[in-house]
Order: sequence, then structure tokens, then C-alpha cells
Amino acid sequence: MITPAGKRVLVPTVLFGTSERIFEDAGLELVYVFDVEQRERVMGGSPEQQDGYRAQIERVLEERLADVHVLSAIGVASQLPVTASLLDRAPNLEVVFCPSAGVDVIDVDAATDHGVAVVNAAGNNYPAVAEHAVALMLALSRRVAVVDRPAHRDKRVWTSQETGGWPGLLRAKTLGLIAFGYTAREVARICIDGFGMQVLVFDPYADPVEVERLGARLVDDLGEVAAGADVLSVHAPLTAETRHVVDADLLAAMKPAAVLINTSRGGTVDTDALVRALRGGQLAGAGLDVTDPEPLPAGHPLFDLDNVILTPHVAGAAPETFERAGAMAATDTVRALQGKRPRRLVNPDVWDRFAERLA
Repeated sequence: MITPAGKRVLVPTVLFGTSERIFEDAGLELVYVFDVEQRERVMGGSPEQQDGYRAQIERVLEERLADVHVLSAIGVASQLPVTASLLDRAPNLEVVFCPSAGVDVIDVDAATDHGVAVVNAAGNNYPAVAEHAVALMLALSRRVAVVDRPAHRDKRVWTSQETGGWPGLLRAKTLGLIAFGYTAREVARICIDGFGMQVLVFDPYADPVEVERLGARLVDDLGEVAAGADVLSVHAPLTAETRHVVDADLLAAMKPAAVLINTSRGGTVDTDALVRALRGGQLAGAGLDVTDPEPLPAGHPLFDLDNVILTPHVAGAAPETFERAGAMAATDTVRALQGKRPRRLVNPDVWDRFAERLA
């Protein structure tokens, strides 16, 4: 077995769960950009503070990238773009790991061209993301945020005019799902079992048998799903195919009383079109854990809309998911460095070349 001892892991921000111990037990050297105290703050902060953190990460990348073998793709605001130009500056880099499912910040094709393995933690945090998506649905349908905000100012909101209409029920409504991966399947299960909702699915790659098994219906026309849904929930990864899959035309097809939920990636929704639709009464509201851009700049129009609930890309955040995600990604990284095929290898085409580099 190939030993990875002595190889270096560059950590731009934080490591999750037991991943630090897993790396150290394998004899890897951890190179942190920030000290322990700074690591507690670097994932948050104002846009100005985040710009400073990014600058510090870039300085360390410039100094150390040439002599590291492993890179974490978790940066400020959970994102460290791993581009072709970055890979060009990292001749010894062997593995890029991401302790989450989404790898849209990584140029996977460029990594493959460079012989760099990409591993993630797919299938780990879907229960948390699914619960968050349903929480956003409930908060919008029951007008939770609309009545909570004035309540904090000691003002009780009673009339339908003040709330934008009396709260509705999710029960027996229709849910539309864009994509049908781990998270969407869990959302479908919760909404069918818990609220008796009808579920329409748009996913050209979904297994029809699996869709039917969960009690949902596969529809091959996204416009039909949007038009029929009381809640439209996006669960697609961000790719060239899914960028702005929710555009002005799709929003125009939705019911005026419908709401949009996005817990996938901000770029799947055309933000400008969404703002126009919300302002123009084309749909009743939106619950967004992800945005484009992310984070939103000061003064962005979404901040001014009372029918929008915003959370800062925390849908997958839970102690249980952090622990498991960190362990999964670290374990697969060590496996790769030992010459064993990772269980969650994002770019399987790289493996033969990667193995040659290790030999």
C-alpha cells in the first residue's frame, strides 16, 4: 500500500468533524491559512471582512500552492474556486476534496486534465437540506416571517391586508421538484407522508420506477411542472445545463399564489427575473438559502421584499452533517493517496492517470 505520510494538506478555512484527526493519523501535514481563533470567524463576517479573508487565502495560496498535495475547496462563504489557472500553479496537487455534495466551484474537467482526483461527500447532508426546504415552505405558506417581523416591534398583525392574504396550508397542495436526487427524494417523502401533497418531478435523468415508488409523478415538461405547482422547489446541481433553469419564462408560468424554494445553488435561478416576478405579483414569495451572487451585496433588492425569506447558505448545516461530511471527504482523500479508489470520486475518468502519478 502506498503511504501518504509527509504529504501536505492546504486548509483555506476550516476542517469539519473528525477530518483533522483522520488526516493526522495518516501522517499528513496540515497547512492552515488561519489560526484557531480566526477560523471561528472566517466563514461569516461582512462582505468587506470576507474580501480581507479572501486576500489572505490568496496570499497563502501564492506561497504554498506549489508544494501541497491536497487542497480543501471550502473557502470564504463556503466557496474556494478551484480553477484551471489555480491547478496550473499546483504541480504537486493530487486531490481536491469538498465536504459537501456540490462541486460547482471546482473546474472538474481541468482537474481531470491535470490528473487531480476530486472527491466530495455526496449523500451526506440531504436530510438537513430537505428539512430546511420544507421549513421554508412552511414559513412562506403560514406567513411566519411576515407576522414575526412586526411582532418583534411589539406590533400584532391580524388582517389579511397586512399579511398579504391569510396563511394557506401545504396540506393537499401540489409540490413541483426540479431534479430528483437525494434531497429532492427526501423532500418528496416528507411532503407526501406529512402533508398529503401531490408531487410533480422534472428530471430527465430520474429513474421513473423510483419516482413512482415514492408516490410522485414524473413529468417531461418543466413548464407543466411550474404551472401546476403551488410550491416549486429547486434541487439541481449547478451545471451549464441548469444555470438559470428558473428564468423569466418559467416564473411567468407559475401561479400567482405559488412560491419558489431554492436550496441547491443560486445560479440555477435568474435573480433579476425573480426580483421582477416578485415585485410584479407573478408569484407570492420565495425562500432562498442560496443566491446569485452569493453573498448578496448591500442594498440588493431582495432585501427589501417582505415576501422573501433569506438564509445564508446554511440548509445543510447541522452538527450531524458536519461530522459525517468531514469524515467522508477526509477518508476518501486518504484512500486516494493510498492508491485505493475513493468511494465518492467525482471525476472517475482521472483514475488511471492519477494512479500513474502516485506510482
